[in-house]
Amino acid sequence: MARKSRKAQAQPVAEVKKETAALPTAIYARLSVENSGKDDDGNSLQNQIAVCEDYLDGCPHLRLTEVYSDNGRTGTVFDRPAWNRLMDDVRTGKIQCIVVRDLSRFGRDYVETGSYLEKIFPALGTRFISVKENFDNFTCGNAMESLSVSLQNLVNAMYSRDISKKVSTALRAQMETGIFRNRNLPYGYLWNEDKTAYVVDEEAAAVVRQIFEWKRQEVSVYTIVERLKTGGIESPERHKRRAGARNGGNIQGEGWCPSTIRGILQNRAYIGEMVCGKSETALYKGLKKHVTETDKWIVVPDAHPPIVSISDFEAVERQMREDSAHRETAMEWSADIRAGMIDLFAGKIFCADCGKRMYYKRQRICGCKNVTFRGVYDCSTHVRRGHATCFNHFIRQDALNEKVFNAIRDQLQVALDYERLLLAMRGGSGEASVREKHKAAVASVKLRLNALKKKRAGLYESYVEGILNEEEYAFAKQTYEEQYEALNRLLDEAVERRERFLASISPDNKWLTMMRGAAGMTGLTQELVDAMIEKVLVYGGGRIEVVFNYNDVFYAMLECVEQIKEAGGDD
Repeated sequence: MARKSRKAQAQPVAEVKKETAALPTAIYARLSVENSGKDDDGNSLQNQIAVCEDYLDGCPHLRLTEVYSDNGRTGTVFDRPAWNRLMDDVRTGKIQCIVVRDLSRFGRDYVETGSYLEKIFPALGTRFISVKENFDNFTCGNAMESLSVSLQNLVNAMYSRDISKKVSTALRAQMETGIFRNRNLPYGYLWNEDKTAYVVDEEAAAVVRQIFEWKRQEVSVYTIVERLKTGGIESPERHKRRAGARNGGNIQGEGWCPSTIRGILQNRAYIGEMVCGKSETALYKGLKKHVTETDKWIVVPDAHPPIVSISDFEAVERQMREDSAHRETAMEWSADIRAGMIDLFAGKIFCADCGKRMYYKRQRICGCKNVTFRGVYDCSTHVRRGHATCFNHFIRQDALNEKVFNAIRDQLQVALDYERLLLAMRGGSGEASVREKHKAAVASVKLRLNALKKKRAGLYESYVEGILNEEEYAFAKQTYEEQYEALNRLLDEAVERRERFLASISPDNKWLTMMRGAAGMTGLTQELVDAMIEKVLVYGGGRIEVVFNYNDVFYAMLECVEQIKEAGGDD
């Protein structure tokens, strides 16, 4: 009857499909030594991170866990603080997928880069994605296909370079003959019926003339912005959309700003000139537009009706040059201040509510000629989408630096206290007792595994000898396999607990070692932040939470201390 009962239990069971869990994913960004501190050329840490974030938004199977960034680190070597920390997390299983904007940010040493792509990542089972090259090692068939990525990129670059040169030559010919028209209409103009020429938009032209008049009266661009806002004057982009000169797109945040005013005051289109070739783009390199030298510009006079006179334009031009000289003087005056305004937390500072990164910017403190600046962080979601989406978790750089420094100092005191405590506990009866407990737990599971192995070994013999029929054999085999897997999991957990305890009680404890390295510090540095800080969360009201590197080791150490105390080793 018992055997019949077992047979009844061994009925086919419908296979249940398990949902594939999203891979814990890291973004890696790197700013080279030569680009550190320079204006954004497309390679900034913020740009790299934004490109990767946009990519991950379309990948629900990838879960962004952490952003790692090396600021001012060469790409020719892989011994970088953030990269080393990332690889530690990869080896522990915390990170299973790495996303970079392009392979050059990953590394420029093609030998070592190839070693990671062909050997290290496959061995670790790590997924690696380069967004710009559209490279994913999980979708590549083999190592040769991985190696072909660079060759294919070279072929594509050569083809794109040829096409780019042909397109550029054709456009320049159109510019020189006056046929070319910039499709982005200057504010103050509309298209004629067949869209071949500019005609004056009188409503917007009146605003343009007023802006020029204010500037002739030496009104600052900041004051002009405030006057336009107070007067309820539509911004250029909003006006173009209402007038039908521009369609689509998000108009949020497209208001009056100083750069808009300067662009209007410097635009020679308002005296009837068509100026072409002011910028160019190396399409085959994927570079952003950059301004060309003035002697390469193509100027077509009397291309359309003017809005302001040449004399007014030239008067404003002189006033703008004077303003520029004042700004340069002010910038020189504040050079010492700006030199100290370095973003130490690139890729490490996030809004606590929405989880998105915080933007770093230099904020003008006053509108006087002798201006000065300060560094601030703003929630990127709030900047992009407004208050309705996320609160403005604004924090000044000096306040953040002070709070982080104090947090590190507090951690150092904690480290000192625990190092003394562990020193007193090492070699004591409590430590020995806990060691034996963990050793016994591992040995116990191993004994159960060995016993189960013997049972499994005899199972087939029972089947061959006819003691078990095929159905009974299948049922028993499945049962033993499930028990075997469960015991293996128990063994892994027991070994992990033992190893975690041994690492915690060791003088080479990673958390304590890191803290010793920070002893004697007098202020925040890039090296200190890279070594100690995993991320900083900013809450409303300027409250912050600092997450330190090796936090898991720290909590394991606390567990270790409690275990020894419970074993009677706290005396």
